[in-house]
Amino acid sequence: MKFSALTLAPLLALPLAQATITPTSPDGSTTVKVGDTIEALWTADSTDGWTDVEIQLMTGDNLAMVPLATVATGIDGTSSTSFSFVAPDVSPYSKIYFLQFTNGGNMTDATWTTRFTIAGADGSTTEPTNSTDFHGQTVEWGTGQLLSSVSSSSNSSSSSTEANSTSASAVAAAVTTSASSSSSSSSSSASSESPSASSASPESAAASNSTTHSASSANASSGSSTSSGSRVQVGLVSVFIASALGLAALV
Repeated sequence: MKFSALTLAPLLALPLAQATITPTSPDGSTTVKVGDTIEALWTADSTDGWTDVEIQLMTGDNLAMVPLATVATGIDGTSSTSFSFVAPDVSPYSKIYFLQFTNGGNMTDATWTTRFTIAGADGSTTEPTNSTDFHGQTVEWGTGQLLSSVSSSSNSSSSSTEANSTSASAVAAAVTTSASSSSSSSSSSASSESPSASSASPESAAASNSTTHSASSANASSGSSTSSGSRVQVGLVSVFIASALGLAALV
């Protein structure tokens, strides 16, 4: 994409005039170490329909801007005023990086932050390698490159919807598991209280009682037979004695 010098001359210091949203951070005083958080801040625009804000990490000169990575898309700029991401590893560590804001990638109303510094993890930096004079003002710049990837982000409402869906699924699974556990517990309880499991069946009890009654009857019959035998023996003895007495009387 090419821009005329007349169009982009005011961008030598990346001014923020006529922006539909106005970036406020990072700025020229910002230094962020690799791995730390870069916080992009801007004033919300509630009238011009910036509902699909895209943020890109940029480098290079004002007339030949170089996009390094898209760090966010789908942000509602009519209500949100900030976005954070982790500073990637870059080369060189210098004050030559800036952020570009567009509405859905439309460059017509693109706006930028001023250049800020991405430093090494140990805080090391180098001076920008280039400079341009504009109406007596020196603007330092350079062209960097990424040494690690940047995690991009889509709009937060989609993430929230997915999180809610996941939470709902987890709750449903928990309810199903609870219901299954309750059903299993009820079945176990019913089995432990079943008459066939805890005591003999009515048929078995009747058979047992019948057997006991028969045994009692047999014992009674045996006792009766013994008594009858005893009475017969006594009778025979009596007859024998009587016969003996009769014989004695005859003599």
